[in-house]
Amino acid sequence: MIFQVSWMQQILYQNYKEDKGSFKKTLKSKEVEKAVTLHPVKDPVYQYRIYNHIQSTIIMNLHQKELRLVREVTMMEQLLGLQKSNIVDNKLGILPSLNKYPPKSEEEVLTWDFLKKPIYSHNHLNPKRGMEASLSGALDDVVMQVMQLVNKNARQRGRTIDFKEILYGYRRTNPLFGADYILDLLLIYRKHKGRKMTVPVRRHAYLQQSFMNVLFTEEIPKYHPRPSVGGQVINLFRQIAGGSDDQKALDKRKETIHFIMPLAGRLKIFQRFMRNIEDVCFKSGENVRLHVVLFNSEKEDMALERSIDLLQKYQRNYGGNNIEIIQANGAFNRGRGLELGASKCKSDALLYFIDVDIVLRKDALNRIRLNTKQGFQVYFPIVFSQFDPTTVCQDDSQHCACPSPNNCLIKPYDFHHDTGYWRQFGFGIAAMYRSDMLSVGGFDLSIEGWGKEDVDLYTKFIESNITVFRSIDPGMTHAFHPIECDASLETNQMTMCINSKAQSYGSVWQMAETVYNEDDIMRRHEKHSLDVRS
Repeated sequence: MIFQVSWMQQILYQNYKEDKGSFKKTLKSKEVEKAVTLHPVKDPVYQYRIYNHIQSTIIMNLHQKELRLVREVTMMEQLLGLQKSNIVDNKLGILPSLNKYPPKSEEEVLTWDFLKKPIYSHNHLNPKRGMEASLSGALDDVVMQVMQLVNKNARQRGRTIDFKEILYGYRRTNPLFGADYILDLLLIYRKHKGRKMTVPVRRHAYLQQSFMNVLFTEEIPKYHPRPSVGGQVINLFRQIAGGSDDQKALDKRKETIHFIMPLAGRLKIFQRFMRNIEDVCFKSGENVRLHVVLFNSEKEDMALERSIDLLQKYQRNYGGNNIEIIQANGAFNRGRGLELGASKCKSDALLYFIDVDIVLRKDALNRIRLNTKQGFQVYFPIVFSQFDPTTVCQDDSQHCACPSPNNCLIKPYDFHHDTGYWRQFGFGIAAMYRSDMLSVGGFDLSIEGWGKEDVDLYTKFIESNITVFRSIDPGMTHAFHPIECDASLETNQMTMCINSKAQSYGSVWQMAETVYNEDDIMRRHEKHSLDVRS
């Protein structure tokens, strides 16, 4: 009787683990997998979440079945001598192996991340960091699938094995085949038949998650013409009244982008910026408006006047409506400058906040337009930030264009790991509608000095109902410039400034090579031991 009650509690699962509602965090558990019913769930949102989780589990199992069938077909083709020669076309049929694709050079070697409580990774800007939610969820899925396989015939064998924890592990991603895991698992072995026992055991698991084939779905327009005459007439009236979805998408690609850029001094860099904008936007007739907010520079004499003269020259060549000159009072403040420039635009204007150090490519303009949606989505691109050219070009590097020994520049669209890094934690370059910016409160104008105003705005969007879209954008490169950290900055701003400056010196590999070549550093322990003996 006791056994029957315990079994009924498992299959008619009642969730007592969460105080504020049921099944908000515990769907990925063995109890949920075994249960026939889940209760109490009264909120329709969480009912849909449970349904979605169950459907996802069904899809995952079907994919696993498909994978096994493809591998069986591949094995039969091998026996019949019909195996495909192209490994990429037949990647699903390859049996699990850690050597599916042998590297042809040192750069093609796939590196492993070490997993414990933090993650240790040499190819990340932060070599020791906390585990991201995406990776934590992936590990939960992997472990759950492993335990299901292990306990598949547990009742017939008279034993069950429960997962306790991951002691440590390794992980890497093969872009052609999928994710590889090596996990050291602590398990609890429970024997029910014969001599009962419960003992902890450790096992190593070598696991692979294979990428499935890419699937494409056709997007059908909302107002699709029907074959009937009446449907054609209705569709015609809709096009006359507001335009079809296809027309709206076409108009989106031609939408006006309002570039907002605060500036103080830096005349030579500004001249390079204007040449870039001229080539990308003005000469090709792109629908853009440039709003430059000028602050007076204390470090460069006559910089304000020369910047105005330069902008007026472009106004004469390309029309005054395309370029607006806005003069700001007081010391340079990026947040105040962006607010002032944005205030000159209408509420439905598409804004693009840009720095004078950005080198732009034409294909980035369409991503700015298509990755923003008024009232729903803003775009914070991840730009490529260049390292110090003196570090990159010290050995006549192939990545540099050097007009003279003292004037070396990194090629703007060379995305090699020795030339720069993708600025994952940079939020200063952004695209959004003016109305969305106002809806979250805009910039905090009380922030003075370097940085933090962009992080504040990004946080406001994260806490709002508007989606933040982040993606690497190969059409935006942040050219290197020396970073000076003012001693008057607040502690948080000073830390951010110093970290940004340190990241710009050079790649981890170059910095490591510099250390390896310094005998005073590498042999410091030998010298210390000699001193002790003496």
